[in-house]
Amino acid sequence: MPRHASWLLTLPLAALPFVTGCGPKKTSEFTTKPSETQANALRPADFNFAIQDIKANRGAEAETRMKAWLDQDDNVLSPDRPEAFYLLGQAQFIQGKYKEAKVSHDIAEDRAKDRTVKALAQFARAECNYELEKYSLAIDQYMWIEQFYRDVMAVPQDEVLYKLGMSNKKLGFTDTADYWFHRVVELYAGSKLADEAKRQHSKLGAGENGDPKYYSLEVATFTKEDKANAEADVYRQKGYANVRVEPYTKMGNQYYGVMLGRYFNKMDAKRAQEDAELAGMSASIRPGWYAWPK
Repeated sequence: MPRHASWLLTLPLAALPFVTGCGPKKTSEFTTKPSETQANALRPADFNFAIQDIKANRGAEAETRMKAWLDQDDNVLSPDRPEAFYLLGQAQFIQGKYKEAKVSHDIAEDRAKDRTVKALAQFARAECNYELEKYSLAIDQYMWIEQFYRDVMAVPQDEVLYKLGMSNKKLGFTDTADYWFHRVVELYAGSKLADEAKRQHSKLGAGENGDPKYYSLEVATFTKEDKANAEADVYRQKGYANVRVEPYTKMGNQYYGVMLGRYFNKMDAKRAQEDAELAGMSASIRPGWYAWPK
């Protein structure tokens, strides 16, 4: 195992930009782990300088530094070369040199003996294909990570699922995209990517102006589906329209909401809520993406 493999746990979110379908790219912050100081001391000094350049978005400087290190005769057989190619690819990526970055990450993945390094390089290569709009290739690579490197904490697993959704959406595979967006929301509720996944979902996402496609009234909530269905039947017997039970996950717990109506602007939903309260019901307004279909 490479002597500095533990440091690699902090790298991928730092050098790879977070890409969404409705906002600018952003470079995430490096996270600090207890082992990072020790790893910095063991790692070649040029690597640490390159990391600082990548953090500061100085991709050209980092690229020059890593190429010079790789060209040194003393480093030809160094066990640090896989990481050097990985850093080189990261430096190229943040400059938008996706084809060059892909080659560098291919080499890193091929030569790395450590499983974590391989997973990171595989993720980085998928990101390159995504940016190059080679979505079918990206899907294959994201799927490989999802299936075989799911336990590697260094890889941003929420982004793997989100990019599976986005890649399928860009290819027109709406149902498959919605499946992956649903997974992001289920597994990473409350995160920024979960919010993005909600907006990208074809049925329950945002409208053109960024608002929910519709609102509903949630009049009851249960942890048991049969109880929710029984309550929904009561409302149907009373003559309420569009009564349904919608499951959703909140803080890791499964709930079943009894929902009434679909209101396509918030003012209509507010009026319906006031009418419900006058009738003695407790009702909450929920945006269209609040509950997810089975």
